Amino acid sequence: MPSAIVPATPAFDAAGTPYSPEYGDVYHSDESGPGQALHVFLGGNDLPQKWSGARLYTILETGFGLGLNFVATWQAWRNDAGRPARLHFVSIEKHPFTREGLAALHGRYPELTPLAGELQAAWPLALPGLHRVEFEGGRLVLTLALGDVAGVLPRLRLAADAFYLDGFAPGRNPEMWTAAIMKALSRLARPGATLATYTTARAVRDALSAAGFQPVLRPGFGRKRHMIAARFEPGRRRNVASAAPAWSERSAVVIGAGLAGAAVAERLSTRGWRVEVIERRPAPALEASAMPAGVFHPNVSRDDSILSRLTRAGCLYALDRWQALEAAGRPLSWARCGVLQLARDARDEARMAATVQALGFPPEYVGYLARPEAGARVGRELSAGGWWFPGSGWLRPDSAAAAQLAAAQTLVTFRGNTTAHELVRDGERWRVLAPDGTLIAAAPVVVLANSHDAARLARCGAPLKRVRGQLTKLPAGGLDGLRAVLAGPGHVIPAADGGAIVGATYDYDDEDAEPRAEGHAGNLERLERLMPGTGARDASGLAGTVGFRCVAADRLPLIGALPDAADARAASVPRLPGLYGAYAYGSRGLTWAALGAELIASLIEGEPLPLESDLADAVDPGRFLLRRARRSGR
Repeated sequence: MPSAIVPATPAFDAAGTPYSPEYGDVYHSDESGPGQALHVFLGGNDLPQKWSGARLYTILETGFGLGLNFVATWQAWRNDAGRPARLHFVSIEKHPFTREGLAALHGRYPELTPLAGELQAAWPLALPGLHRVEFEGGRLVLTLALGDVAGVLPRLRLAADAFYLDGFAPGRNPEMWTAAIMKALSRLARPGATLATYTTARAVRDALSAAGFQPVLRPGFGRKRHMIAARFEPGRRRNVASAAPAWSERSAVVIGAGLAGAAVAERLSTRGWRVEVIERRPAPALEASAMPAGVFHPNVSRDDSILSRLTRAGCLYALDRWQALEAAGRPLSWARCGVLQLARDARDEARMAATVQALGFPPEYVGYLARPEAGARVGRELSAGGWWFPGSGWLRPDSAAAAQLAAAQTLVTFRGNTTAHELVRDGERWRVLAPDGTLIAAAPVVVLANSHDAARLARCGAPLKRVRGQLTKLPAGGLDGLRAVLAGPGHVIPAADGGAIVGATYDYDDEDAEPRAEGHAGNLERLERLMPGTGARDASGLAGTVGFRCVAADRLPLIGALPDAADARAASVPRLPGLYGAYAYGSRGLTWAALGAELIASLIEGEPLPLESDLADAVDPGRFLLRRARRSGR
């Protein structure tokens, strides 16, 4: 059972300093929170001087608290002409404040306005996992890791240049200062990384020394005589974080211009990469992404399974990206009308209600609605209640692909009616060849985002299925009053004219690209199960659309560096240099495409990953080869 995130409540000590009743300690020095941030954490890491001229710089913080260190670092970055082109700030927090709590507390620090307001506006829901938020056009990235530090640290994948250790005092919260925590930090440190903290506790200095850091005492802030500054000097230690990849040129080829490929192109372009998008059809998003609408909502399970965590991360990140596109003037065709996932029967209703109560997630994310309230919420009488996802809804995939390519247009070239027939490694570049052997494009990085056709260009040992899906369009007036998406055995998407889109079939070994009456009949059966009394109608003459899903054996996507299938070993699977995959999204392309693109761009750039390590491993394209090699003992 996952631990629900319990928000902190604003409180103050006798001197008026923000205070935690749970830990019996203040959040910062009573002299000045922003002053402590500048002296201890920036000054202790020799910032901004140390990051001067860097392309990428990463800071890892233990204890986000009020966010004063982050906002002070943001302010210093903004004011520095020599600032890094891209700054990542990764921070762990077990008890985050609510947005309202932050706003009330930040009002005490007028020197941090208006940046604190931007942080409040972007503040995520209190859900376990990593939350990635972009500022300054993506040049400054906050990854907020909500959870206990001992559980979160081992699952981070990053290479830190600097550390801010700002948990509550060792005597009040000893779990944040153990030798195991310092060893976990060293695993994430680049050689020469620096570290700073306000405490001078001997046990902390000893733990840092044992982990490869060289601590020294410096003048402290305010009434504190000393603080610790340290440098990571690992010597011959193993498992040291690696340097960022060095590419001969910042150019890439993306094969496939559907939802997956457009998202990758946009994410790379925000990092300054030039991208050629190769598409066999004449225009983007003409295959599975051409479906008239798709549903996005997370999976929920009592044990918060890998699938539940992946869909949560995907939905939250996609919503942020889509809203950012619209804010930048790239409109989408979509509606966050809410999704109701209906229970099958009374027993299922009880299970759903118990799951929501046990998880303790915010109602803005998921709640349980009994049948009367569920019917009132969606505008139709229902046979059961179910899980209510208020932030979810439907979206036209082609509108997202178009918005992403439009946002990236200055650095992206689209080439339609072009079939990538073969990939050939030539020195530090991949050559993309046409069926007649002529060169289409060449670049050090290639991303395969072309669904099931990716397996033809690069074997990765993953069993893939091509699954036909047919949607049915109900005419205007067919489902008047429906205000939200219904999901269960299929789904129903409301249309503004009172019609609806119903689906979808799941047809294996079926290559028929045309809608069929039997498919419409199957969808009407799904509609009847969702909304009794609405599916009894003639299936002949109904309009529909067919698309083909690419599905892996474990129903999880393939996202990341592609393996060298000829050299898989039990201990590891070597990777083909510069070759990545983003496909096998199945029925969840809307949920996973944006997050998958961010994951790939982060891998290419050597940035902190937007997913925990076990989730990144779960979608690793080499996972099937690795399992096979381990079973065989190779």
